[in-house]
Amino acid sequence: MKNIFFAFTLLILASCSPKSYPDKNWEGKQWTLVEIMQVPVQTSGSEQDAHLIFDSRQSMISGTGGCNRIFGSYEIGKKNMLEFDEIGSTRMACQDSPFENKFLEVLKSVRYYQVSAGELLLKNGKKDVILKLQ
Repeated sequence: MKNIFFAFTLLILASCSPKSYPDKNWEGKQWTLVEIMQVPVQTSGSEQDAHLIFDSRQSMISGTGGCNRIFGSYEIGKKNMLEFDEIGSTRMACQDSPFENKFLEVLKSVRYYQVSAGELLLKNGKKDVILKLQ
């Protein structure tokens, strides 16, 4: 009887532990955009490259589209599900506004993720890779 009680208690404590989703490993890492809709993106290795930074404790993202700051929330679920919500950005005038607008538009259509060989692959509902970040 004690063993059953101990196992039950352990199970309850495990279910209350901090989330164990992979985004915990993404915490604070700058994921730089290297491909959008199978088209390579030129990067400079600087903070100005389009990128995302995940805050797994708040389920929030921040980053840049190359000029403007990006911010919003996300939800990660079972079976590699990932959705971004309330994505917004600052609105400074930029030379590459069409690129930033496309990045935000594609980001909103993300439904799944995969981490492979140091890359974060973001996929649409058909599970096609639409964004590749390193």
